[in-house]
Amino acid sequence: MIPKFLDTTKERAFAESIVAEYDRLRRSAKLHDEKPEKLRQKLGKLSAQVETYNREHKPNIYKKAKLLQSLQDGLKQMGAAPDEIRAFLDIAMTRPLRGPG
Repeated sequence: MIPKFLDTTKERAFAESIVAEYDRLRRSAKLHDEKPEKLRQKLGKLSAQVETYNREHKPNIYKKAKLLQSLQDGLKQMGAAPDEIRAFLDIAMTRPLRGPG
């Protein structure tokens, strides 16, 4: 049995849902020939979901690291470029540090 503070089941499931939504948004933007700015806005909303998750669930540092790793691996598997992955993860994980406004 895994101790509660090491159980990352919720974080992995959440990361999978974020990656699936990210992939859906990218495909939709490509299909509808959307401007990059519109896609950035949508991805910003998606990164806000990561912020909300962190605020509501308050994962410990180990769980946050596993969440980040799961997001990175999932985005890599769906074919996102390394720069694109880094940019999304930077926004998703530094947003909570910026505070309101």
